[in-house]
Amino acid sequence: MKLARILSKFFAKTCQEDLRRAEISLQYHKGMVKVFEGRIAEGRIELEHIEGMKK
Repeated sequence: MKLARILSKFFAKTCQEDLRRAEISLQYHKGMVKVFEGRIAEGRIELEHIEGMKK
C-alpha cells in the first residue's frame, strides 16, 4: 500500500484494518438492503392480491 511509504508502518496497518472493517460492514449492509427490498416487493404483491380479491 502506498500509505506505508508516507506514514509509519503501524499507522498504515491501522488504516488498512479500518478500511477492511469498513468494506466488510458495507457488504453486510448491501446484503441487508437486498433482503429488505425482496421483503417489500413480496409485501406489495400480497397487498395487490388481497386488494384484487376485495373487488
